[in-house]
Amino acid sequence: MKFGFGLVLTLVALIGASGVLFARDYSAPGVKVANPWTRATPAGATTAVAYLKITNTGSTPLRLVGGSTPVAQRVEIHSMSMEGGVMRMRPVPGLDIAPGATVELKAGGLHLMLIGLNRQLTQQEQVPLTLIFAGGRQLAIELHVEGMGGGMGSHGEP
Repeated sequence: MKFGFGLVLTLVALIGASGVLFARDYSAPGVKVANPWTRATPAGATTAVAYLKITNTGSTPLRLVGGSTPVAQRVEIHSMSMEGGVMRMRPVPGLDIAPGATVELKAGGLHLMLIGLNRQLTQQEQVPLTLIFAGGRQLAIELHVEGMGGGMGSHGEP
């Protein structure tokens, strides 16, 4: 019996350390956002990257056009690609999500850039972020801040 209880306590500690207890989903009519996260930043950093999954739960197309947060001057949607062995990041004017589709913003692909940080992001804090959709719709969420060296989101995404 001691082994079983000890194993349960170990699993609970590992889950808590990995951030799963902080994983959150957000919903509004026609949209669901899952597992929004970012990494802690070193002092003096001026940018951060945010990751999440957006699902269009409605019957009409959805277009993410940007965001806002009190911790940065602006939020932009970016794409990352490799061209001739060189990593290129470019702003994207909007992200279209078809009805029923899910788009994952993740490392190595589409992501959100928090540009002009006005403070350091620290591990385990929650950073407010408002997603802005075409037509003026907005959805307030929070980004869970993972460790600086953490290459995984709360659900194990690289």
